[in-house]
Amino acid sequence: MCLTEPQAGSSLSDITTTAYPTDEGFYKVKGQKIFISGGDHEYNENFIHLLLARIEGAPAGTRGISLFVVPKKRIAEDGSLIPNDVTTAGDFQKLGQRGYCTTHLVFGEDNDCRAWLLGEPHQGLKYMFQMMNDARISVGRGGLSIASAAYHASLQYANERPQGRRVMDSGKKDPNQEPVLIIEHADVRRMLLLQKVIYEGSMSLLLLASKYHDLTQVTEGEEKKKNELLLELLTPIAKAYPTEKGREAVDNGLQVLGGYGFCSDFILQQYYRDIRIMAIYEGTTGIQSLDLLGRKITMDNGRALQLLQDEILRVVEAAKTFDELKSYAGQLTEKLVLSRKVLEFLMPFAMKGEYERFLSDATVFMNFFSTLVVGWLWLDMAVVAKRRQVSGNMDYTPEFYESKVHAMKFYFKYELPQMEGLASTLMSEEVLTILEEKEVIA
Repeated sequence: MCLTEPQAGSSLSDITTTAYPTDEGFYKVKGQKIFISGGDHEYNENFIHLLLARIEGAPAGTRGISLFVVPKKRIAEDGSLIPNDVTTAGDFQKLGQRGYCTTHLVFGEDNDCRAWLLGEPHQGLKYMFQMMNDARISVGRGGLSIASAAYHASLQYANERPQGRRVMDSGKKDPNQEPVLIIEHADVRRMLLLQKVIYEGSMSLLLLASKYHDLTQVTEGEEKKKNELLLELLTPIAKAYPTEKGREAVDNGLQVLGGYGFCSDFILQQYYRDIRIMAIYEGTTGIQSLDLLGRKITMDNGRALQLLQDEILRVVEAAKTFDELKSYAGQLTEKLVLSRKVLEFLMPFAMKGEYERFLSDATVFMNFFSTLVVGWLWLDMAVVAKRRQVSGNMDYTPEFYESKVHAMKFYFKYELPQMEGLASTLMSEEVLTILEEKEVIA
């Protein structure tokens, strides 16, 4: 996918790559694209690029963008492959993700880059987003994968590394006691549990998004519409949460290793470098947040949001059937009510046309709302675990199901309460981030 240009990153309406019509059934394109993952390398003879460009004379903004098929080499009349005037200007040297090249491509430097229109003119962004939504979920899976690897690496280290002694009830340590494995220290256990709730919560979120995606392919009518709405609503969260919180999880994994985590002898430093890009490419967290609050929450007159709330309440009711989970069902209900209060505060700004104010803290809202969604998923996992424990119908060890309930409790103690502070920020009358006449950032 060739979208980004030197002057146009998240703002695709500013792309300048131009397609010039010919009388021969193809276009000639001219322009530059950057940050193209795997855009050129020596393992493949040819590459087929899907390129966004503006047909000469097209309207300004995103309405004038079309989608083209552009091969690096095109087929000549004799059937051979010949260069198509696509050249590689450079390969970006990156902080992480060094297992593939990230290229700067130049199209039409010699005015001989042929391109073929895909679909209808001026519909390029619409077509591209059919792939983009899948790509965003895929990037979320990437963040999950790295967070998972970091967790298991730091868990293994914590189970092998002896260091220090446990604090006794007297508040003192016994110097004659043998050093204990660091997994016995409360703070190390906190960091490991934080990683666990983030990566397993992310896994549940991404599996759910994938489920809705699959259901849209096999259902019809009202059921299909419901699955489409839930998928649309969850997609920006499925991209943002595993990549942003996944980075936090990897950071904690590195911290478990202490100084060794900072050294190239151990893999955590590579995970730390590799995960950083995932909150940036295929739409930054800021872009996902604008999409969530600005479009998805209000989509279909708020029906998608109502469907999600119905799913949350279904899990709440199921949790109430277990004494151990009743209080957590109550906590999640309180946070669901809080989310409604936040939206009741924010929506009037949109209704009055004050969109900059409405969206000024969209990323804060993403943090707020995704915390609620993952809390719902953790309570759902705890419900399933309790059902298996009660019935005795267990596919895994009893410890596996107990660990699910314990992790849910950790999430509700350490993560879910953060919604209160985020809500306070979102409902504050004080606005500090909107540009004013007098610049205050120096």
